[in-house]
Amino acid sequence: MGVSPDSAQGLIKELYFMGRAIRAALSHPEEGDLLPGGAGVLGSLEAKGPCRQVDLAGELCISQSTLSRHVAELVSSGNVVRQADPSDGRATLVQITDQGRDLLRRIRVSRARGLQAALAHWTESEAEQATEVVRKLRNSLAAAAHHSAVGERRPVSTESQEVDV
Repeated sequence: MGVSPDSAQGLIKELYFMGRAIRAALSHPEEGDLLPGGAGVLGSLEAKGPCRQVDLAGELCISQSTLSRHVAELVSSGNVVRQADPSDGRATLVQITDQGRDLLRRIRVSRARGLQAALAHWTESEAEQATEVVRKLRNSLAAAAHHSAVGERRPVSTESQEVDV
């Protein structure tokens, strides 16, 4: 038994509005200084450790040019550093700095407090149920993306699925 086209379209619409509501209600003041998605780049770098930009772009499922803009901004602000790749002197690795880790921690704390305030009328059980449903949706979407990518012979990283931003 599958989901009807109307239900799928309704869910897509709600997810779109969810993204907007999350950005509006849970953004940390310092996130305004970052390009949209900058905290995600920091979270991925924190989880992955030093890596080449091409690998990070693949993990985040964004273009290399988009990631280059993020990295340039994050380097300029002192949240990321570039360094020579010890295994290939022609390549560069990017790495989160202590300043970037501190910013990411503050963003996470701020977002959690904001969500706690927004869900003040929810029970712990309702929050846990919502988490399970959202996790199930994310896993279904990731599996569909992986299946689609395998058929097209293009890599899809599932590493970013576990990054905390």
